[in-house]
Amino acid sequence: MSGGFLFYLIKVKKQPFFLIATKDRGWLRPKPLHTYHLIVFTYMFFEGLHLIFLVNELYPNLIAAEVGNIMADSISAASAAFYPVSIVYSTPNIQLDKQHENSYFRNFNYVGPNARLVDIVGIILFFVPLFTLLPFASLAGYYAEMNDVKMENVFYTAHYFAWVAWEIIYITVLTFYWYRLTFIIKDHIKVLLLEKDNSNQVKKFKRGTRNLTIPVLAIVFGLLLQAIIYVVMSLTHRSNTVYYFGWNLFYYWIGYVTFPLLGFGIECSVGFSSPSSSQGQLNTITTVNMESQKDSKTLCCLPIKNFGITTNKPTITVIHCSSETITIVENNNEQSNTLN
Repeated sequence: MSGGFLFYLIKVKKQPFFLIATKDRGWLRPKPLHTYHLIVFTYMFFEGLHLIFLVNELYPNLIAAEVGNIMADSISAASAAFYPVSIVYSTPNIQLDKQHENSYFRNFNYVGPNARLVDIVGIILFFVPLFTLLPFASLAGYYAEMNDVKMENVFYTAHYFAWVAWEIIYITVLTFYWYRLTFIIKDHIKVLLLEKDNSNQVKKFKRGTRNLTIPVLAIVFGLLLQAIIYVVMSLTHRSNTVYYFGWNLFYYWIGYVTFPLLGFGIECSVGFSSPSSSQGQLNTITTVNMESQKDSKTLCCLPIKNFGITTNKPTITVIHCSSETITIVENNNEQSNTLN
């Protein structure tokens, strides 16, 4: 299903996987909704492949079996590294005229990410699970082949502790960037509500925020549950987790029933409710009438970037309005228009 949604978004709705390149975005520019579908696809694909190999006894040795067992977690974790990056590059750049610095609009103080730093964080989050989980799993399988139970349990425990450490770091980064984005979007909705004719825009932002929040909550609570389970597994002797029927049944239901059903439910929720490409254009100019000086009419316009469900319009970064002229800065090109 996740692969089908990716195909539908990219080929049918003509929404590319990557955000539009701008000076505020680095090399890694995936969209949040597309990235979530990619995470679910990679996890389900490698987990299904692992089950096929287990049922048909296709693994040649224990090393391959251990690597296959952790492959779904490793690849999906690497894919998940793009999700906080996509949230960062989807966060609007807010810049306002200085005359509003004493109003409630002073809350809009986010002026863009350090693109190079964001890319570095994304690359680190991508490679850490691959360079820690897979080697630890391979060594655990190697010592199991050598019948060295003590060393096998050492690397088995190290493998799960490394995974839990990565989950904690990832949850912290993801939650921080998600909170910052939703805070800005909610404040922008308040601005839109000042105008009578912005109901459609408000609906678009609320829908987009919902489609972003649901996957984030699913990822956070899923990783927290998985972290608790892996801590118990790492501190429990291997024979208990492998041969004790109660533990096996519990891990089976969590790993092969609960997580797939959770992913399926979220896929249905965000996949069938995502707006069409014609409804998803959020790169627009929103004008808010402000009461200012008696002899002038002041307008305050807030720029909005794409946050996962929009596509092709350029971003207008700053708009300054006076009683006579409107100055628009669009992709670093200024143009002036006279007010009628």
